[in-house]
Amino acid sequence: MAYKINFDESISDMIDRLKQEHIQFKITLNKITKYNDENNIDKAIETIHDMSQPIIKHAVEEEARIMRVIMHNAKEASTDSIKIMQEHNWVVDFLKQKIPTIKGNIDKQQDGQDIQFQKKAHNEINEFVINLRNHFEEEEQIVFPLALKADRDKDKSSA
Repeated sequence: MAYKINFDESISDMIDRLKQEHIQFKITLNKITKYNDENNIDKAIETIHDMSQPIIKHAVEEEARIMRVIMHNAKEASTDSIKIMQEHNWVVDFLKQKIPTIKGNIDKQQDGQDIQFQKKAHNEINEFVINLRNHFEEEEQIVFPLALKADRDKDKSSA
C-alpha cells in the first residue's frame, strides 16, 4: 500500500477535496446501512472492503498534511484535532481486524441461522457507520477549520 502525497496541493484545495471525499464516503455508508438493514451482511462487508483502501489513503493524507500544518502553526490549539486524528486507529483496526473476523465467522456458519451472531455483526457494522459519520463531522467542524487558520497564520508570519 504505497501512497504518493501531493505536498504541492494547497491546504485549502486539499480540504475541499477531502470534504468531497467525505461526501462520497457518506454515500457508501448509506449503502452499507441499507445492506445491513436488509441483513445482507456479506454485501455490507464487501462494500466496506471496497472502501477500505480509499479511506486509509484519506486518513494518511490527513495525518501527513493537515496535522503537519496544525502542529507547526497551531500546536497550542491542537488537542482536539490530535484526538480526532487518533480515531483513524480504530477505523484501520476495524477495516483490517474486525471485518475479516466478522467475515470469517459468517463463512463458518453452516446454516446461516445464528440469529445472535447476525445481530452482533449487524450492530458492529452499524456502530462503525455511525462512528465514521461522526468522525467526518468532527474533522469538518474542528480539524479542517483549524488547519485553514494555521495555514493562513503561517502565510502571515512568512510575509
